[in-house]
Amino acid sequence: MQIEKMTIEEILGIAAATELQGHRFYSNLSEKVQHPAVKQKIHSLAEDEKRHLKTVEDIYRKVLGREPQEPPAKGVPDIIRAIAALQINNKTQVLQVLDMAIEAETISAKFYHRGAALASDRKIREIFEELEREEDGHFNYLVSEKAALSGDLYWFSISDSAMMEE
Repeated sequence: MQIEKMTIEEILGIAAATELQGHRFYSNLSEKVQHPAVKQKIHSLAEDEKRHLKTVEDIYRKVLGREPQEPPAKGVPDIIRAIAALQINNKTQVLQVLDMAIEAETISAKFYHRGAALASDRKIREIFEELEREEDGHFNYLVSEKAALSGDLYWFSISDSAMMEE
């Protein structure tokens, strides 16, 4: 189903399901990570997704006057399927996990961008825009982590700035 043809109820239902899936993904991942600093970063992402879920549910209640409904199984958009399909096991490599998370954040940010464009209410549009910025922030964070692990940020690891001052 294309977002352009969705009602605000469908958009908010899908947004809530997306944030729930994101929270589950990062929570699952944080349980599998052993390194304390990495574990904390992943846990922080899970908490962000949990906060996003509460925000979306609050909007749902305010706009529609009732508790959020589950999105219908038929016609579930790619965003929910993509995030739900992210499976982590003991053989999954760190870079694979980061790629999965980057993809999930990209899909989420695009969804919120389209939701903001369609929102007729200014407050709802602003909330969608804020959620999009947060997902973009997660994306940038994950890309930076991947680049650091891949060795793409060599110049950041140089402890002496004299080389750049010449």
